[in-house]
Amino acid sequence: MTIKKIKYHRVYEDVIEQIENIILEGNLAPGDVLPTERELAQAFGISRGTLREAFRILEREGLIETRPGGGRFLSKNLSKAEDTKRILENIERATIIELLEAREIFETGIVELAAMRATEQDIAEIESALERWGTIDRNSDDPVNPDQAFHLSIAKATHNVVLVNLIDLHMDLLQKTLTKTVDIPGRKSEVYKEHYAILQAIKEKDPAKAKAALLHHLQQVKQNVSSNKVESNG
Repeated sequence: MTIKKIKYHRVYEDVIEQIENIILEGNLAPGDVLPTERELAQAFGISRGTLREAFRILEREGLIETRPGGGRFLSKNLSKAEDTKRILENIERATIIELLEAREIFETGIVELAAMRATEQDIAEIESALERWGTIDRNSDDPVNPDQAFHLSIAKATHNVVLVNLIDLHMDLLQKTLTKTVDIPGRKSEVYKEHYAILQAIKEKDPAKAKAALLHHLQQVKQNVSSNKVESNG
């Protein structure tokens, strides 16, 4: 019997891609109104709530505009390749910021539980992932790089498969977060220290300390992703 790993799917990212395709195919010009929520939700086969999430990201990046009582309109002409690339990068950045906000909620619980449940073997795996940090390669094809392996090993230390899948679900965005920060001077060593503090708290079986260390790490990542220090080339 073959058992396949369950795959999770971020539907709203597909919605963004489809809306972009509508625009890039030339069906809409700046000032044109988008189809209604009901029409798009039915066409995409998704809920209107999921569609609104996609619209919110596109609005934040200035791609579309909502006018009270008047629907949603295309704000920019994306006929130039460089404009398209910039908008896609901005959408990616916005998605990463949303991931970091979500991680502040669910990953704090993960490290707290890991601090309570981690076995000696679990801690050894977390330490191993941290030791690999010095070999990190942003261009590696390895689906699980040292940064991802570190956070995934902590999730595994909870011994809760749902929490492991929560981290696994966002592995690609974890990689994109890394590529937007790893080249900042001194950031690589800072991340190592932040990860080390999380590990030490887990080894000490101190959930509160582990939570505080993780929050500090995520706040630093968010600050670097949001700041002008990060180039929009990754």
